[in-house]
Amino acid sequence: MVPAPLKDTKQAIIVASDILRPLAAPASAAFWGERFKMIYCETGRALIDRLRRRPFHCVVIQDQLEDCDCWRLAKIIRSGRFCAPALPIVVLHRGAPSAGFDAIAKSLNAATASLSEPDAIPRIVQAAIDQRRRSSVLIIEDDPDAAETARRALDADYKVQIAVNGADGLTAWKEKRHDLVLLDLMLPALPGEEVLKEILAVNPKQPVIIVTAHASQSRHSNLMLLGANEFVEKPFDINVLRALCRSLFQEMALARADREIDEMRAAARENAHRATAASISLRQGNTSGAAMQLDAMLAGAPQDLTDDEWVEVLNDVQDK
Repeated sequence: MVPAPLKDTKQAIIVASDILRPLAAPASAAFWGERFKMIYCETGRALIDRLRRRPFHCVVIQDQLEDCDCWRLAKIIRSGRFCAPALPIVVLHRGAPSAGFDAIAKSLNAATASLSEPDAIPRIVQAAIDQRRRSSVLIIEDDPDAAETARRALDADYKVQIAVNGADGLTAWKEKRHDLVLLDLMLPALPGEEVLKEILAVNPKQPVIIVTAHASQSRHSNLMLLGANEFVEKPFDINVLRALCRSLFQEMALARADREIDEMRAAARENAHRATAASISLRQGNTSGAAMQLDAMLAGAPQDLTDDEWVEVLNDVQDK
């Protein structure tokens, strides 16, 4: 059972970490500021027990706890069985995170923060809270009761907009390009099937859940072939609708993570080729060719060093 909504003016943060409390303890108020109310626990079991008893604005999890790892806890939170499934998550890591670490975090819609930079953690926590309701859902439904039921099911986790007919729904989608569309088939003026066709003509990858009271299997299959992702029957169960939307958003996050991993691998291959070309150019005395390859590598690399740090690097190279 999900706890009732928060009423406290302070933002309640639950932290599962045996490291962060000592880091923040010397100046806790200065570290977290006046807007946060902190609850600490040192195990995953204690965290879940707290989440069942009261709601929080954000959960902060150390990468490895005494009884479990951060990803197991994140998956439990995203299941929605013990708390709101869209609860913001910040995962703390030690050292530089790997590409795999970042990919898993993105697939679970979790932010990451470094324990080696504790002063940045409150800012990252606030950003995660601010972005909680970033994903948007458009409900195109002419039945007021059904529309309100869907709104109540999703309003805690997403930005929800309702359109009462197909024409208004299509206009609303073209204006805002919502992350997910919940589309009734039996709509006045412009039928749901026509709305689906027009949306997918603009964006073939737009996630759409079809809402239907009566439809044959052949019609379901035809709409799936057109591009619909899922179906939900009216009157629908709130928990089923939440789970369906959550599943689609997780699939989208995984797809984004896969694309980003592919892009990183392609960039790494290109840089390896450029490094080889630069090395060959240097051996042949072609310093301008080597510089060209290195400049191309640096153009796509993040520039994290300050001016003073660059001076140290250049001095170190000259010394060698």
